[in-house]
Amino acid sequence: MSDDDRDERPDLQYGDRVTIHGGSGNVGIQHYNGPVGDQALPPEVAALFARLAVVVTELARDSRLHAADRQSLAEALPVLASPATEEPRSRRNTLLLLAGVAQSLGEAAAPALGLANQLLALLSG
Repeated sequence: MSDDDRDERPDLQYGDRVTIHGGSGNVGIQHYNGPVGDQALPPEVAALFARLAVVVTELARDSRLHAADRQSLAEALPVLASPATEEPRSRRNTLLLLAGVAQSLGEAAAPALGLANQLLALLSG
């Protein structure tokens, strides 16, 4: 990605960027305090994340599930609870993880799978 692309899409640059040009005349650290962290989501997307958080919370408490599956579901909850404060990549990775776990769980996780797939489709464009 070129610097020009970053200027057009500042949401893709996270944290500090260090540029080193040889042993002298270094540019140093450029602190970036861009819009990441409070990106507004469309209301329908935020509502779907809220519904998915409720479904995943209930599913994570199901004692019939393997402990590792329950733990994976529980670890996804912080992203589902406040998706607007998460990086887009983190939201997508969480949804992909949930879709995979839900698919492996079968009928018990059908609502979670449906919501995760719906969100993935909406966020993909």
